[in-house]
Amino acid sequence: MALRAFGSSALQMMFLLSAMTPGFPLSAFSQGPSVVVVEHADSLVGKIIAGEEARELMGNVEFTHDQVRVSCDRATEYRRSGRMVLTGNVVVRDDSVTMRAAAAEYYRNERRADAFQGVMLEDGRVTLTARNAQYFTGPKKARFWTDVVVQEAGSTVIADSFFYDRLDKHSVARGKVTVLERDDNLTISGTHLEHWSQTQFSRMTGSPVLVQFDTTLSGSVDTLVVYSRIMESYRSEPKRMVAIDSVRIIRSDLAAISELAQFSPAGDSVSLRTSPVVWYGKTQIVGDSITIYMKSRLLDRVLVMGNAYGTSRIDSGGVVRFDQLSGEFMKMYFLERRLSKVEVDHQATSLYHLFEDTLANGLNKTSGDRVVMSFQGGKLSSIVVSGGAEGQYVPENLLRGGESAYHLPGFGWRDDRPHLRIQDVTSASQSIHPR
Repeated sequence: MALRAFGSSALQMMFLLSAMTPGFPLSAFSQGPSVVVVEHADSLVGKIIAGEEARELMGNVEFTHDQVRVSCDRATEYRRSGRMVLTGNVVVRDDSVTMRAAAAEYYRNERRADAFQGVMLEDGRVTLTARNAQYFTGPKKARFWTDVVVQEAGSTVIADSFFYDRLDKHSVARGKVTVLERDDNLTISGTHLEHWSQTQFSRMTGSPVLVQFDTTLSGSVDTLVVYSRIMESYRSEPKRMVAIDSVRIIRSDLAAISELAQFSPAGDSVSLRTSPVVWYGKTQIVGDSITIYMKSRLLDRVLVMGNAYGTSRIDSGGVVRFDQLSGEFMKMYFLERRLSKVEVDHQATSLYHLFEDTLANGLNKTSGDRVVMSFQGGKLSSIVVSGGAEGQYVPENLLRGGESAYHLPGFGWRDDRPHLRIQDVTSASQSIHPR
């Protein structure tokens, strides 16, 4: 699971305003009695508009207000109300920050600036575009809405609306929110995203979905999908991503559910807590906690701590049976996508069925302090029991029809294995590779 912690550069740059200089471009018009200095205009006309004294600047308009330089095709200033209307190729520059819009207005008394008809903001590293923007210079709060897109170095955040409180360093994206990490072929989508810059903590809610497309060593594309009710990112040490409540994980022939899942920053492990269940092929694993380890983007091993129970479904010759393994602790090792070894400790018990070719031939039940089972080609090749070993063989004529009587305590085959929704994968693919 080559998964970066949620809240990577895409999320950090989303909240770029926290790093801006105090002179956010639209604040150029927020100084009350300070003077707007006209640097150039093809014409300047004083007039009365709707009973209010105004001055109109037209053609190649350029003016400064404190440290901010503004240019546009036309500007109208209403002296009493303090409203300024800017139209045509509006460009506002403040140090390294540049904002462009088709039209803008500033309300002096409210210390509020509005921009319309397509807004672009650049600071050298980040580009933010939206249909509309609004900024309150006093409380230093900004709002962007309709088609909001924030981009930086291969990372993109898309939202219907975006709000930022510069003093609290708190940001909120709402509506249809998508975070794109094209370098990692990763998307995270939801309806509500919040970020606190001071603590470097982010939370996505509104049925969040994570989708990652990964290329395996064989060259095939594998897809990781994670569903939950909440996804959180902790960027401060220790860095981690946490999925909370109704967690479902799907990748290739691996699937899992739990109430809490924690991913490592490198994406090489995921820890499942609170009623975890893991499926791999036809094998089901349960326990108090389960940790899945990946190596070279392939399943490497599974560690089960507390009340470990593994069940494998066998369909052979028209007979359905379940091999079972239980104990306090279990380690499962995989090689080239196949189970290669299982180690069980403390009250270890194994129950496996025997077959002659495809014909059922009874079962063996073995218990001890420790059980080690080895597999070749996905089939059991040896079993070693140590510490108070006991064994039982049940012939086929006694077993057939009464298999459930020999199931180990705690047996239960679950049919709620999660499956990905095709529309989620399709949507993520279109976001990463738009036409």
